[in-house]
Amino acid sequence: MPKDTQYGDTLFIKDFRAGASAEKLERLHFQKNVLEKAPYDEAWLQHLIMNQPSLLPVGQIEPDFQDIVPVCVELPMKSGYVDNLLVTPAGNLLLIECKLWRNPEARREVVGQIIDYAKEMSGWSYEMLQEAIGRTRLLETSDEKKTRRLFEMVSSRGGVDEASFHDAVSRNLKRGRFLLLIVGDGIREGVESMTEFLHQYAGFHFTLAIVEIALFKVPTGGYIAQPRVLAKTTNIERAIVTVHEGQVAIGPPNTRPGNTEAVIRRTTITQEHYFEQLEDNVPNISKALNAFIDDLATYNVAPEFGTETMILRWRPDDARSWNLGSITTSGEVWMDYLGQQAKNAGLLELSKQYLASLAALVPGAYVKKTAKETAWNVALDGRSIHINALLADESRKKGWLDAIAEFQAEVMRFSQGN
Repeated sequence: MPKDTQYGDTLFIKDFRAGASAEKLERLHFQKNVLEKAPYDEAWLQHLIMNQPSLLPVGQIEPDFQDIVPVCVELPMKSGYVDNLLVTPAGNLLLIECKLWRNPEARREVVGQIIDYAKEMSGWSYEMLQEAIGRTRLLETSDEKKTRRLFEMVSSRGGVDEASFHDAVSRNLKRGRFLLLIVGDGIREGVESMTEFLHQYAGFHFTLAIVEIALFKVPTGGYIAQPRVLAKTTNIERAIVTVHEGQVAIGPPNTRPGNTEAVIRRTTITQEHYFEQLEDNVPNISKALNAFIDDLATYNVAPEFGTETMILRWRPDDARSWNLGSITTSGEVWMDYLGQQAKNAGLLELSKQYLASLAALVPGAYVKKTAKETAWNVALDGRSIHINALLADESRKKGWLDAIAEFQAEVMRFSQGN
């Protein structure tokens, strides 16, 4: 196995005493020995993922996928088998291809293969997916009572409505919205370049990531599995979406058939889910909010998407990070975390000034004061102000941008003075 890995030596340290002994852990590799089959091969990796799904660092890739439930291995497709299928209670689908990377020339092929699976699955209905799951083998053949129904696999997590789950899965299938993972061992530096040719698939709403699992033998017995994300893509840079006889087809921008809609924003699945929920609660707000996000780039402020919240994140340098406002999927805008950050930095009065500037933009809005000064917020009609009030017109949007610029200038001035 080549040495060009990004890992340093992994050490087993006996305790924290000064001078305590340390032993380098032996790195094992998922590959077959010339004389015998290693116990840790691709099939073993598939089963490891099914039994320990938390091993996958999906939260680093798509926050919406953190609560994943194993469904099956070897899901049958026309062009082969998906090694692992997992789902979240929210109806998000995760497809995995396990690869041991013995053949460097096959790297690009495996990327194309998992994308082909995603393309085929995007033409499935919920019922077709359920039927395919029913044809997979159980990991434990003696467990005949184990459910094969997709919803029953996630319903044990609680709070899952079957109709909503069915609709969410169907919607994700129709849009080709999947998290695709290539999971393997011995992935060498430079493998990130495999994603460069993905532009030909622009328009599919998948996120693709490459995850390496390093396996180490512990001297006292047992093994350590260490995952890391090597590369990941964002969804769409630009594509052409066409609708023909009820079927969605997506092509690169150099084709312009009739009945098209241009998709021009780079997104993640988590970001798409956020805007879908926001639109349900605050119809027609996405256009104004996306325009605001575009303007924020000039101020070095970027959106940071979670499952139910978007944070306006300003990083003046590598060491500091400011939350200039959190916008929930219900449309509420919260500033309480900024207050705590400002207090920690000795700038609580500056955060209060920022709140006052925002309140002044909207007739009837005010700074809602509480006994805890760090929890102050901008309110309207007794409730946290909504994003549609702050972005109701160009004047208010510009006022918010001006307030951010003023806050940033004062923070930098204070930093230079100290």
